[in-house]
Amino acid sequence: MRRSRLSAGARPAPCYVRAAVPGRSPIVRGATAATAAVALALAGCGGSDGPAPEQAATYPVAVAASFPGHQRLAESVELRIAVHNAGTRTIPNVVATIETGAGPDGTAVQAFGARIEGKGLASHSRPVWIVDAGPHSGDTAYANTWALGAIRPRATRVFTWHVVPVRAGRYTLRYRLAGSTTGRSQLRLRDGGAAAGRLTVHVSGKPAEVRVLQDGTIVPVSG
Repeated sequence: MRRSRLSAGARPAPCYVRAAVPGRSPIVRGATAATAAVALALAGCGGSDGPAPEQAATYPVAVAASFPGHQRLAESVELRIAVHNAGTRTIPNVVATIETGAGPDGTAVQAFGARIEGKGLASHSRPVWIVDAGPHSGDTAYANTWALGAIRPRATRVFTWHVVPVRAGRYTLRYRLAGSTTGRSQLRLRDGGAAAGRLTVHVSGKPAEVRVLQDGTIVPVSG
């Protein structure tokens, strides 16, 4: 055959703001009072000091992807994408986006899915694989995207999906990798190309042959 979360930051210290209009001071009314309140709040909480914007950068990586080229319906298979930081700087947050194609309007289908045509359909996306388990702690708010966090120099992170094919046919699964969810941190292969690839898979309509062990475990029958 997405998906890391950014590590939680330190809990912010409590912020105390003085009353915008002290009891013994002259009363300030209307828009002037509102302006004063906002100014004091920002001054007391450091609201003007936000996080530094992410700088655009490019990081060299080596990528190894594997996904069985021949599969059967109901057979449990594994997709693995290993990303190795080949540079001397830490990659902020390695991100993987999975796609299996797009419609004529450019709209991508769900990850591990395929597009079907027809009138009156609420959705043109249908699953090809059911995901039993995705990359640990890798879910993100972005469609078809998982993230695994930072990669130190010379270190490797591996995206792993355990999936089960449920639709027969021939499919091309595409993946794209980035160094952050913003896309400003780009990953490049040794030859300078984008860190992306495709895997062609044929899913047979014949279900996999399995047998059940005494403890209830289901195992494939080797042919």
